[in-house]
Amino acid sequence: MRVAMYHGGGRVSLKEYPDPVAGPGELLVRVRACGLCGSDLMTWYQDPRAPVVLGHEPVGEVVAAGPGAPVDVGARVHVHHHVPCMTCALCRAGRHTLCETFRRTRIEPGGLAELIRVPAENAALDVLALPDDLPDWAATLVEPLGCVVRGQRWAGVRPGSRVAVVGAGGMGLLEVGAALAAGAAATAVVEPREDRRALALAAGAVAALEEADPAALAEALGGPADQVFVCTGAPAAIAAALPLAGPAGVVQLFAPPRPGTPVPLDLGAAFFREVTVQSTYSAGPHDTRDALGLLAAGAIDAALIVSHRLPLEEVEEAFRLARSGEAVKVVVEPT
Repeated sequence: MRVAMYHGGGRVSLKEYPDPVAGPGELLVRVRACGLCGSDLMTWYQDPRAPVVLGHEPVGEVVAAGPGAPVDVGARVHVHHHVPCMTCALCRAGRHTLCETFRRTRIEPGGLAELIRVPAENAALDVLALPDDLPDWAATLVEPLGCVVRGQRWAGVRPGSRVAVVGAGGMGLLEVGAALAAGAAATAVVEPREDRRALALAAGAVAALEEADPAALAEALGGPADQVFVCTGAPAAIAAALPLAGPAGVVQLFAPPRPGTPVPLDLGAAFFREVTVQSTYSAGPHDTRDALGLLAAGAIDAALIVSHRLPLEEVEEAFRLARSGEAVKVVVEPT
């Protein structure tokens, strides 16, 4: 079969790879679509693993099932790349993505391939059948939207929340849609690019500001932000996000800066507002189910987020579009 092999230094190319085989309880899935994530573009994160087949947002059709597998051949499914054990202390506390099993379980070889082997743990816990009216390309948003749903749950988004989002790329637009679906009173976005500010308004934001101005943001939201989601790893953007949170507000880091990069946070200015700074990583089985429910119900406008769809043969162009910022969200379609 063909795969998109990441070689390090931002280089990716098509390669031949042995077809995986489904063992007991496992699934073999023919990939029909796989989204590119911002983490696929982070060389500092991916280069130590190279050569590697990236892609962790796959949707496909089950073409073989090992003995005892819980999903039938022919099913069209979302496949989660990692799953937790659901029984350890971290899982019982709801911290599924920190579970040792979560770090160990992974699809083989990666979503940017014609076929993937789904381990038995993943097949049993987080392979979800897709409704017929949800297209493959739209269903690739189950995983990233699950990450957003999890993060907003941790941050306490609820009916009446005032939500700010820093960065209106694909994840930022999902933050806007998920917050509104959760009953947020208003969302506003901080984004330097005019075209992406327009997308944020189309997604339902009440305002899209070019700069992080706490007074202008509070005016747009009808009060200080209860939750601020930072969907960029740029240190300056993280620093500018802290003053946007109101009393007892939460600032959530949704995209990591490169480790070792200093971020100039004015913690003294946030101290008397009792602002919480937190991070969130990936999603668990409950989150993907909630995300699929939102997509199936039409609560998220997938067409607003997925800007480009390319075949596997054009994977180099897919990475270029994503890396350059020309694309909002790229989906690669191996089949």
